[in-house]
Amino acid sequence: MASLNPTSTLERPPDRLLKTFKIAQIGNDTVRTYLRRGFSLAICCRDCPRLIEWTPPELERRFGDRLDLRIADLAERLSCAGAGGCGAKDVAVFPHLYDLPWRWSPPSGDV
Repeated sequence: MASLNPTSTLERPPDRLLKTFKIAQIGNDTVRTYLRRGFSLAICCRDCPRLIEWTPPELERRFGDRLDLRIADLAERLSCAGAGGCGAKDVAVFPHLYDLPWRWSPPSGDV
């Protein structure tokens, strides 16, 4: 059966990039920045093969009232928890252009 939604093109980065990842590389991007650009947040455990994608609709749902939350601040609190997680607290994050057509409608008054 064919899927109505294409599968994500998100792939795990090479190990050499994961080993050198530093939170400072993220800069000052915020949830709002990712929504405006149509980026998903890719969350990659550095201790196991787990890779998760929080799509723009998911980011909006989770952080709609905290759009100015810096991705770097969020990343510092993430861990490889929940079903299928190894429990590690060492994750790398990066933007991934969302694969489905999507356009963010900012809250009124948002420029």
